[in-house]
Amino acid sequence: MVDEKIILYHGSEYIIKIPEFGKGEINNDYGRGFYCTKNKGLAGEWAVLWSEQDGYINEYSFDYTGLKVLYLNQMPVENWIAVLVANRRGDYEEEYQRRIKFFVDKFGLDISEYDVIEGWRADDAFFRYVENFFALALSVEKIKEALKFGDLGNQICLKSKRSFEVIKFRTHYPAPASRFLKPAEERDANAKRQYRVMGDKTIGTLLVDLVGRENL
Repeated sequence: MVDEKIILYHGSEYIIKIPEFGKGEINNDYGRGFYCTKNKGLAGEWAVLWSEQDGYINEYSFDYTGLKVLYLNQMPVENWIAVLVANRRGDYEEEYQRRIKFFVDKFGLDISEYDVIEGWRADDAFFRYVENFFALALSVEKIKEALKFGDLGNQICLKSKRSFEVIKFRTHYPAPASRFLKPAEERDANAKRQYRVMGDKTIGTLLVDLVGRENL
C-alpha cells in the first residue's frame, strides 16, 4: 500500500501544468501514459538526459483514493519483463519474436484495467539486459540482481483518464543540465560497470527453463 495522497515529479524540457490523457509514446515501458517519480532529483535527471539541455522538474499532488494500481515491483520479475517487452517492441528476428511471444503468453498481464502502474524503470542500457535474457545469456536471478545497478528506482505511470483527473500541478523547478546531466550519465555508467563484473550471468533460471526448449 502507499499513502493515498502523495507528491509526484515529472522531468521534461517543458513546464507541464495539465498532463494530457492519451499523449506519449506507445512503446514506453508500460505503454502510453504519463511517467512520474517520487524522487525529485531523479526527475531532474530525466529532464536533461535526452536533450542534454536545461529542463524542468514539474511537481504535482496526486490522490490514489479509489484508483486501481498495479504494483509490478511487488510481483515476480517475470511479470515485469513480460509487460516490458510487450510494450517496448523492437525490430527482432523471427527467433526472438517467437521466444518473446511464448514468454508473454505465459507471464504477461492485462494492464488495461489499471489506472496506475508502479514498477522498475528500464532505461535503454537496462533494456539490453532484458534482451540478453531472451538470448539465453542472462538468468532471472541475475536480472533481479541487475535491477539494483545504477539505482534506477521506480516509476509511476498514469494510464487511465480517471488518473489524469486527480493529478494537480503544484509548481515547477529549474533543472539545469550543468547540475543534473553528470549524475544521470554516472548512474548509467555505474550500472554498465556493475553489469560487466557480475560474473557468470547464466547461473540460475534461464528462459529455456521457464517456457521449455520446444518453444525456443
